Amino acid sequence: MPAAPLPLVVAGAVGGAAAAGLSLLVLVVIALAAWMLDPSGAQEWTQMLEVASGAWLAGLGVPPTIAGVTLSLLPLGFALLPIVALVGAARWATDASAVARGTEVAVVALAAAAGFAAVAAVVAALARSLDPAVPRAALTGAALAFTVTVVVSLRRTGVISPSRLPEQVRDILAAGTIALLALVVAAGGVLAIAVVARVNDITGLIVGLDAGASGLLLLAVLTLAYVPIAIVWAIAYLLGPGVTVSAGSVVSPYAELSDAALPGFPLLAALPGQVPSGAAMFPLAGVVAGLLAGWFLRRRGCVAMRGALCALSTAAVAGGILAIASWLTTGSAGTAALSAVGPSPAWVGLAGLGAVGLGALAVASWPERRTDG
Repeated sequence: MPAAPLPLVVAGAVGGAAAAGLSLLVLVVIALAAWMLDPSGAQEWTQMLEVASGAWLAGLGVPPTIAGVTLSLLPLGFALLPIVALVGAARWATDASAVARGTEVAVVALAAAAGFAAVAAVVAALARSLDPAVPRAALTGAALAFTVTVVVSLRRTGVISPSRLPEQVRDILAAGTIALLALVVAAGGVLAIAVVARVNDITGLIVGLDAGASGLLLLAVLTLAYVPIAIVWAIAYLLGPGVTVSAGSVVSPYAELSDAALPGFPLLAALPGQVPSGAAMFPLAGVVAGLLAGWFLRRRGCVAMRGALCALSTAAVAGGILAIASWLTTGSAGTAALSAVGPSPAWVGLAGLGAVGLGALAVASWPERRTDG
């Protein structure tokens, strides 16, 4: 006999709380592993738990305050942990409660939001040395849990499906994804080259920190968590607007990095000290991404006037997502000169719109060739 479905509120609340707890547990295990590498060091195991809590809250968008300075340039990589956990929890809650209608999805999602928010509030309240905002932790956690649960549950129950979208909309979204993936690949290549080129500086910085095995483990994890920000910054660099690294100092293909004092973080050491040869051609990476998107649109039958409209729509999608990504990767990395670092959302969005649009139009706007039989 099949088991009776769980009540909607119970399934949602348990799923949300479990997603919060399990994603936090991953960081707790890493922090305690770092402490075990040097148990006689200056840090107590309780302080390492606060480090894990701060990292988890940072992934939710809750900035920590260290030595009186609020750091809002947050490691977005940590956000993957609660998101992945919430996807699994939403799938379980949907199946366990036999959700079948949109109203039931809303109940499960609200319960998941409440369960996740409760854990987030407790974690923020216990991480006193980092002074996180407890209401913000609860609200952002609830918003994330609600959004993920709604999307997963609606998709799992078949209430929404990509196949229900108009074909042209699907083509535009797919073309925008192709353009963005092309930019991510190009940015990843540029970042890898920059790291290799500045490997001596990066190594010297790490050695100078004298962090020991424990500190190196935490530094490695933190560096991985900041890789998504580094990718977005590399895209901003490729497209031309560049990145503000301190007050009045912008690094771009058209401007050299000044002698601004930057935090001693390995990825920042990869910033180019001077404009590379041929850097003025870097924005063509966006045009190439647009060419790939335009080629896809053309293969899908979007040509001539229809192709031009699809190309412009694709460019708008790419530009909008790039602007949002730039906004998420801009914030404070310290006091005074480092209070606002990162790319300009407006300029990066416009640069992406223009470059991708130019490439996509160049391919998709031409009429289809006809040959006489």
